Amino acid sequence: MQVFLAPGRVNLVGFARGIKPMQRFRQSGTCGQANAASQWQAPLQVLEQMIGQVDDSFRRGAELHITLSNYFVRYGVIAPQSSPANPDELMAYAGFQMREIYGEHVDNWELSLGIWDPHGGTLCAAIARDLQSELEALAQRHETLLVHIEPYLAAALDHWSKQLNDKQIWFVLVESGRFCLVSSLDGVWCGVRNQKVVENLQEELLSALVQESIMSSSGQLTEQVYVFAPELARPLPDVHDSRWQFVHWPDESYPAPAHFPWIKKVDDRQNHA
Repeated sequence: MQVFLAPGRVNLVGFARGIKPMQRFRQSGTCGQANAASQWQAPLQVLEQMIGQVDDSFRRGAELHITLSNYFVRYGVIAPQSSPANPDELMAYAGFQMREIYGEHVDNWELSLGIWDPHGGTLCAAIARDLQSELEALAQRHETLLVHIEPYLAAALDHWSKQLNDKQIWFVLVESGRFCLVSSLDGVWCGVRNQKVVENLQEELLSALVQESIMSSSGQLTEQVYVFAPELARPLPDVHDSRWQFVHWPDESYPAPAHFPWIKKVDDRQNHA
């Protein structure tokens, strides 16, 4: 079972085991958004109900893969340096870097790292330790095997990694009211932003792109920005005389994973297990 967990919605998709897993059901539940301190409580309750309605024979022993909305995740770039001697030293170094950004909040977070490259650095993601504990307890209550908890940004980058330009990456992940921007140049991670949209998505995204390009010393006259924005009714239009050209995903040749957010159509029927 694959889950997408966000403040206002939960997606749950079930696949039958096999050499080529077949989708058995896809459900979407909505909920009111709570305050920032406990914004995962409402979607967790919805997820509890949705999993509880899945047939026992399918649910018991099923692998559970959970993708977390960027509302629940904090990110940071871990700067390159000589390889730490062991994983513990690497995590300590990442913790120090994240503390420089977020201060003492890090004490209550669980950190995870992408693949470490001493010449390119990596990305670090952090979620509240309480959220991770509640997800683990939920999986145990329903007799499922929690395989992994993955940030939305990491899941999207992994899914489209083969389509990204190795020399220069500008990737934007848009959710309702929020966008996440990540960039790399010549294999070195330059910046990551997880930013609330205050008034105008396009204007604030263009401003963030300009600021990130200045910090990364990118000198290209025209650059492609890969955008995944499944909850937008219309693609972001290119701006006249702008250096940024938006390339929208998914396309027919490489669709998004089934549990990722989607715009619900009138004829989008739910198939319950």
